[in-house]
Amino acid sequence: MKQSKRWQDILIGAGIFALFAFAVSAVCGLVCATLMVPLGFQYRGIWDIVVFFFWGGLVSIPVSLTAEALPQALYSLGKLPLWGARTLYLLLDAFATGLGLAVVDLFMDTVSATDLSLWLAGFLLALPGLKDIGRKKKV
Repeated sequence: MKQSKRWQDILIGAGIFALFAFAVSAVCGLVCATLMVPLGFQYRGIWDIVVFFFWGGLVSIPVSLTAEALPQALYSLGKLPLWGARTLYLLLDAFATGLGLAVVDLFMDTVSATDLSLWLAGFLLALPGLKDIGRKKKV
């Protein structure tokens, strides 16, 4: 009986996480898509945008983690000034996110994105994390 309850809790938690992830993807996707359309981004429906940014975000996670860790480490070691670490982060994270979105673009027939629109989306999605570079982590 306890094992069944545990699995129910896990499934409910996973469902809530998936709904939250789709909601964030929807907001980010709709904001980015409105700015990407003049640059050649095409889609069939709003659901395609949400799915595109959801999978693009998941695919880009490993590279994005490195893109955040490298500038932070170089700044902590004193190899880069704060502005240099933030600039490096912005470039690396924009590339990582654009790469993830480009991979998803290859597999989705309902979405078509140009390189410039992918770079813009990567840049826009990297901006919120910019303030974390140079900030000391609490242990």
